[in-house]
Amino acid sequence: LQPKRTVQATIEFEDVAGIFAHVGEGGEDSSRALATAREAELLLMVLRAFADPTVFHVFGSVEPARDFVRMQEEMLLADLAVVENRVKNIQKDLRRCPASEREQLQGELDLLERCREAIEQQRGIRALEMNETQKKMLRSYAFLTLKPLVCMLNVAEDQIEEPPSLGELAGLEWPPVIMCGRFEMEIMELEEADRPVFMEDAGLAELASHRVVRACYDALDVRTFFTCAHDEVRAWTIPAGADAVTAAGKVHTDMAKGFIRAEVIGFEDLRACGSMKEARARGKVRLEGRDYEVQDGDVVTFRFGH
Repeated sequence: LQPKRTVQATIEFEDVAGIFAHVGEGGEDSSRALATAREAELLLMVLRAFADPTVFHVFGSVEPARDFVRMQEEMLLADLAVVENRVKNIQKDLRRCPASEREQLQGELDLLERCREAIEQQRGIRALEMNETQKKMLRSYAFLTLKPLVCMLNVAEDQIEEPPSLGELAGLEWPPVIMCGRFEMEIMELEEADRPVFMEDAGLAELASHRVVRACYDALDVRTFFTCAHDEVRAWTIPAGADAVTAAGKVHTDMAKGFIRAEVIGFEDLRACGSMKEARARGKVRLEGRDYEVQDGDVVTFRFGH
């Protein structure tokens, strides 16, 4: 497989240094920090675990578990402010709205009261059990504690194999990604051929950048499939459980509208065959219908009519 052009799937990270150092203080920095966080699909919390007297720490000492709790509290408070403001507005609207709108408003109010209860119990909104209608109702609020949260622990080089105790972090949905930022910066400055030796000496099987992307993909519950056409291989990201029609629509709306069938082969099978022509000759390419659940790593050719 030697395509002339390869288009990889991407995940974009926006780094806002010290984002929660400003939250709770008010002012422009606080508003900008919250707005940035609310726009994200996922939050990646980087926690410092290395000691270095030359590197300032906003809270005065290195305690990653404390920092995690502190930032969680800030997110809970930010969400609580949104909930309370909306509850007040709904209560006003209920007193003057027509009867036809009351049921929907009351349902939203009841859901927000459940959100407030979860926040006050320090659980966060993500802990609530909700149906798809309720999740859709809350989407516009961009609650911070409703977003998937992945933590990355930035450790010293001698902590890579034995990172410090995570304390409060033990309850996270996904295990923290361990990274030594300074060491990985040094690795990236080396020639690519020299990197494996230094990584092996440090006990690293792969760079943290690979692991954190994989952790974020898992937290977002997304999958990647590939298309091959006109000497181009392109990766596409879709929600886990998406069917073939949804995947086709990701490539082009016309493919979804006129969907006929999908020709599917797993990436490893295709690599073993060496080409789509050989894969077809060996009977490795399957025909799937519109309800087929696209799997991570599938290589798909969509057949559609106009």
